Amino acid sequence: MFNNMMEEDYGWGTCSTMVLLMVAAILLFAPLVMDSLGPPSALMILLIPVILVAVLYFLHEASD
Repeated sequence: MFNNMMEEDYGWGTCSTMVLLMVAAILLFAPLVMDSLGPPSALMILLIPVILVAVLYFLHEASD
């Protein structure tokens, strides 16, 4: 059974769909179990866009 799920060499397969659904479920239900949170610090506000730009740059370089 697992071999059939992994037989796609590229593209959007069964495993990709399952991972997408798991991430969506986590994003929907994780805030329900968290306690109240404070606002993010200034360092986090600056750090998150820097990390996102680094990931996008890495993906751009890896696709060449």
